[in-house]
Amino acid sequence: MPDGSLRHETDLIVDRGIEFMKQQPKDQPFALNLWFNACHAEDGDRRPGIGQYAWPQSTDGLYEDQEMYRPRLDDPAIFEALPDFFKTSITRERYFWRWNTPEKYQTNMRAYLRQVTGIDNAIGRFLQALEAAGLAENTLIVYSADNGYHMANRGLAGKWSHFEESLRVPLIIADPRVEKAQRGKVSTAMALNLDLPATFLDYAAVPVPENYQGRSLKPVLTAATPADWRTETFHEHFAVRNRIPPYEGLRTERFKYARYLDHDHEFLHDLQSDPDELKNLAADPAHAATLKQMRERTDELVAQYGGPLPPRQGDFQKSTDPHPVASAAVGSKPDADGFVNLLNGRNLNGWDGDPQYWSFKDGALTGVTDGSLKMNRFITWTGSTIRNFDLRVKVKVTAGGNSGLQYRGTSRPDLGLDIVTGYQCDVVADNPGYNGMLYEERGRRILSHTGEKVIVAPDGQPWIIGQMEVRQFAADEWHDYRVLVRGNHHQHWIDGHPTADLIDFDEKDRALEGVLAVQVHVGPAMTIQYKDFKIKHLPDGLPLLKPEDHPIPAGSPGVKPQGKLPKDWRPPVFGRK
Repeated sequence: MPDGSLRHETDLIVDRGIEFMKQQPKDQPFALNLWFNACHAEDGDRRPGIGQYAWPQSTDGLYEDQEMYRPRLDDPAIFEALPDFFKTSITRERYFWRWNTPEKYQTNMRAYLRQVTGIDNAIGRFLQALEAAGLAENTLIVYSADNGYHMANRGLAGKWSHFEESLRVPLIIADPRVEKAQRGKVSTAMALNLDLPATFLDYAAVPVPENYQGRSLKPVLTAATPADWRTETFHEHFAVRNRIPPYEGLRTERFKYARYLDHDHEFLHDLQSDPDELKNLAADPAHAATLKQMRERTDELVAQYGGPLPPRQGDFQKSTDPHPVASAAVGSKPDADGFVNLLNGRNLNGWDGDPQYWSFKDGALTGVTDGSLKMNRFITWTGSTIRNFDLRVKVKVTAGGNSGLQYRGTSRPDLGLDIVTGYQCDVVADNPGYNGMLYEERGRRILSHTGEKVIVAPDGQPWIIGQMEVRQFAADEWHDYRVLVRGNHHQHWIDGHPTADLIDFDEKDRALEGVLAVQVHVGPAMTIQYKDFKIKHLPDGLPLLKPEDHPIPAGSPGVKPQGKLPKDWRPPVFGRK
């Protein structure tokens, strides 16, 4: 907003709608469309929750304590039964952006429902304004959507299929002038978005042009469904056909037919006996007559609506493997060594942070503070979450500076839109005991100081099981930082020298996946720069090390915790009570 404050676009849309409505003469008709971008996902920002489904401030915290149940059609066998072109298309690719892990699913579903509630609140606010303006009893209100949505059902995401969850949308029409007997009615009449223009014209007493494909819904709303109402609907999708399988087909009250044109594949579903569309009857001899009838009727409608689709230009491009080795790598373009560049060399596209602190300068991601920070600030990579990986980056920090590489982190919009918690490889200019150590932001804090080989026990206590040489690395010079994480084994290096080596057996508080970010820290004025930033995504299925295979030696001291300690503090010793 002009004053620097934030307001969600859902609320802005309704703000402007209310302002528009107030400007209309009460004795004149008006038409107003409020098109909400929610609940669309932000495809370019794959941070769970705040990135994929950014919600209005009015719904902060909602559903946080509620478990989000997986969809009914989540059985992996349902996905495996799909044809190959589904398994490698965008709908599968985006599944790995949003739904493939329990953590992503819980976070994104809660965020999605906050978006839904935000729309609900905004519509309620508009209806109250309509009533206050004295227009509520003479205004027709229509609520609908432009497409359905796969939300992990069938192992898919997005909207591009013939299945019911993709094809069907809500349609709610409220007319305060309708007789009481007709209010609250649920109609089984087939309605299309094509019907809305004709409906609005009909209510406005304007003749509907003969070439309109849709029909007015007014008779359905005010009386019984007309005897000549449609008994079939035609559907097609042809966009981006080199990555989204194009189809066309027909739906009746009982059957649905779809043919995927570039893949020579047909579906026939009996919606009465199989409403979940799990059985494809296209090859069933008992339904050959129905298949022939619906195929021919589709041919007729295709001819009527512009003719067959021309041949595809170029090959169909798979967007993902059905079961990628590293789901974080889906959609990325690694180099010959398997690394993905995280900076484009021009700007900070692909990163999200406050430009007050972050910029792209001299070929590097650059963070600057003036010493007045009250809270650490972060910039987060939006390309994907990260799980197992090998991260390489050159880092330069000014004297007195303090920064860190956050990994497997969690976005915390409850604390600030740019705030991230989680594991951190520290970047500290003037403290060799901290530089390169493993810290957990707003969590367990110091897990290992620089030079300590550590095992975090299942109860969360970190124990020092070995030592490595601690070296000084000069400020204001470029240094090569490396973070290698495989399962629950974390290793850090600076200029090839090991600084941290930790195994995390704390199942309650450890993270196995999360976002990647870097920070500027409270404290003295500083400049931090990162360049040649690259990551290699390692297989998701790398095994977790087990406590029984890595016992903590008796006599191992505990890691010194952060904070003010008693003068007589002594580290606990493993094996001693």
